[in-house]
Amino acid sequence: MLGLHYPPHHVGGYEVSCRDVAERLVDRGHDVTVLTSDLRRLGVADPAGERTATVPVRRDLAAWFRDEQVYAPGLVTRWRRERRSQRALRQALDDVRPDVVFVWQMGALSLGLITTIAARGVPIVYAIFDDWLSYAPKLDAWSRVVGRVPAPVARAAAAVLRVPTLVPDVGATGTLCFISEVTRRRAEEMSPSTLADTTIVYCGIDGRLFTPREDEPVPGRRKWRGRLLYVGRYDPRKGIETVVRALLHLDEAVTLEVQGTGDPAERDRLAAVAEALGVGHRVRFQTVSREELVERYRDADVFVFPSEWEEPFGLVPLEAMACATPVVATGVGGSGEFLLDEVNCLRFQAGDPLSLAAAVQRMAADPELRADLVRRGLRTAAAFDVDRLTECFEAWLTGAASGFAHGRPSTRAVRFEDDDVRA
Repeated sequence: MLGLHYPPHHVGGYEVSCRDVAERLVDRGHDVTVLTSDLRRLGVADPAGERTATVPVRRDLAAWFRDEQVYAPGLVTRWRRERRSQRALRQALDDVRPDVVFVWQMGALSLGLITTIAARGVPIVYAIFDDWLSYAPKLDAWSRVVGRVPAPVARAAAAVLRVPTLVPDVGATGTLCFISEVTRRRAEEMSPSTLADTTIVYCGIDGRLFTPREDEPVPGRRKWRGRLLYVGRYDPRKGIETVVRALLHLDEAVTLEVQGTGDPAERDRLAAVAEALGVGHRVRFQTVSREELVERYRDADVFVFPSEWEEPFGLVPLEAMACATPVVATGVGGSGEFLLDEVNCLRFQAGDPLSLAAAVQRMAADPELRADLVRRGLRTAAAFDVDRLTECFEAWLTGAASGFAHGRPSTRAVRFEDDDVRA
């Protein structure tokens, strides 16, 4: 498995899914090695013995990031970093001798790594969980240099420089497994890559971790206490400010808990907005571990997914559903493929505090509605479990390793049949 980040040095949805799938593939009898970048979170140590663990992790690749900024050094330094990454890849390929390479997020990594894998004739399967097909060429400081050189000159230079000098057509080298139809459509519109071999895999949550409270006799029948919960990054596009402003239109007893990660400046801005509106005492900003989030989901009366941009998917509303918490959401982007209004959530207009407040008020006033949404939400979450995602990836990986000798796996689609969900 090849990608920019791997936990514990990054814990976004992409990276958590990568780890979940890696561990489950091992559970299914496969040998998995992870090759990732040397980017590390401040104050976070590498797990002891991870290079020889059940899922060995090699943090050897040079990324085009430094201090969380795009890194574009001088030409000689770029070449040296490219050589370093290529050496790390070749060593991993020689040591592991993989049947298939499973490529995850390549933004800010060298795309020349793909050239080397393809040149060795190793099949490749891609997990496309965001728009990296479009932005990776812009972040890759080496590709930006060699991409300006005429192809005949670049080919001649490769022997001298001892690194790939042609920017690969990623989509021509393997199967592209997209997280949603929205993400595939954006790639078709914006990516320079060939998209001849694509499929939909959706994403998955950890159904072993995110579960309803055991002592709750009937999920969805908890007493209303007015507790709203948001989980995700601090980012203006996420719509957190809309939730803060919606408090002005809700009963004084309604509170908001923000379990946020990322930009502390955006968190401080939101706190200032809440204070200026006079609702600061009703908003709590915290950050807990993934395991601790389970109780936060279970304690909430409503989970709010207020995203205002076309997110590729949206794992957190599924995590909330799995914990038997009803969801109100915008359904913008890939999440709209599984968040259906009046079926497993209530939808509201993105960026509209009044629309959000109205949805919350409906929840507060109607216990039967909450129970119905929880029931269907649990079934939705079960359909999007990471075990199901692993099964899907396993089919594509083993198929690619055999040259699809036994045919190609089917793509995934969402179907809602009465109260049941199929994906």
